[in-house]
Amino acid sequence: MTQIVRFIVGLVALGFVGLCALAYANIGWQGFDRVLAEPWGLVTLADVIVGAVCMSVVIFFSEDDWQVALAWSAPIFILGHVVSCAWVVSRFLRAK
Repeated sequence: MTQIVRFIVGLVALGFVGLCALAYANIGWQGFDRVLAEPWGLVTLADVIVGAVCMSVVIFFSEDDWQVALAWSAPIFILGHVVSCAWVVSRFLRAK
């Protein structure tokens, strides 16, 4: 993996973490009620859950130890895809 690809992925992941922190700092969980009240909000939530399931499958097939895979996968359902980004960056750092 080239250094430029690692840098770009790391930068995108860092930006995503920053956006999550900014959103939480500004409104906390208050805005989530409005999301669930809208039909497209429910579709978006379902999209995130399906993405979490798919990412968990990828993690379980990629990690040698099921406990490590579980430690990476379970937080995705609570914290979201910021954990997925962290896992991808960690895999890139381990790649040869």
